[in-house]
This record gives sequence, C-alpha cells and structure tokens, in this order.
Amino acid sequence: MIEKRHKSFVTSNGLVPIDNIVNKIGAGKTIELLLEMFPKLTKEDIFEAIHFYADNTTVPNMDNEKLLKVENTGGRDDVIIEVTNLNQVVYIKLLSIGHQYYNEVEDFSRLMNQGLRIVTLLNIECFEANTIIKDELALVVNEAMQMAVPDIVNDFESTKNDLDYNEFKTRKKKTQNGS
Repeated sequence: MIEKRHKSFVTSNGLVPIDNIVNKIGAGKTIELLLEMFPKLTKEDIFEAIHFYADNTTVPNMDNEKLLKVENTGGRDDVIIEVTNLNQVVYIKLLSIGHQYYNEVEDFSRLMNQGLRIVTLLNIECFEANTIIKDELALVVNEAMQMAVPDIVNDFESTKNDLDYNEFKTRKKKTQNGS
C-alpha cells in the first residue's frame, strides 16, 4: 500500500519513498537489488510503487528526443528497434504498462520493451479506428517510432505481424477482464 507521509508518498512496508524506488530503477537496479536494499519490501510493493508513480507523474514537457529516442538498427525489411535515449518518467511508465500485460515478468528492461511494443500497437489501433491519440505517453512513443521507422504507419498489417499483434490481443483481453 502507498501512504502519504509529510510531503512524499511511501510504501506501507518499510516506509520507503516512492521516488527512492523509481530513482534506483532508473539507475539500473534490478528487483533483486531493490529487495536487498530495502529488506522490508516485497516484489508486490515495488510494482505497486512503479504503478503509483506511473499513474501520478506526467511526462515532462521537453524535446521528444530527450524523452524517447529509438533507432532502427536493422534494415528496411528487418526492423530492429533500439532505444538510444530514455527519460526516467517515460521508462517507468512503459515499465508499468509492460507489467500490466506481463505481470509474471520481473525483469525491468523486458517489461519496458513490452510496454513500448504495447503502446505502439495501441497507437496502431487508434490509427485504424481513426481516433486521435491523446495520451501523453502514446504521443511520445508515436513520434519516436515514426522518426525511426517512418513506414510503421504506412503498413499496419506488417507492423502488427512484426509486433505479434495476436498475442497482444490475447493479453489485452486478459488485462481488461482482470485475469
């Protein structure tokens, strides 16, 4: 559980400030290291802190390339996305989304990558439905992906196939149903 203490939010277990947890994650600490650093915390406490931070923090207003920059290190036909710059707030938000869909995964970088994939696919669903993207994270991801892979919005079927859209739909349905 998250509690408000003085001017910050803390975990109920151990009274660890949420900012301390996400700053350690942003600095590359793993869940195992966090559990060693904060022995009163559980994995659930750490993920609760991640979700709380993601839900209550806005993406900073700055140049998109300082928020998220991705590059295609493959070719035109073999797209390989590599994240080359990532703001901590964007990282935690992507990690949180990845965990919502893949709650069995504990590796932060894998969860962030899944979050990036999920947001990209959600954006494609918006484009196909002719819906305007309003979510701040979705807008950041959309711009970064279009800069790296301009064809991403020209060939939805290929992009959906590359990003395993069918598996995403299954996970999305389970997430929406609370499973």
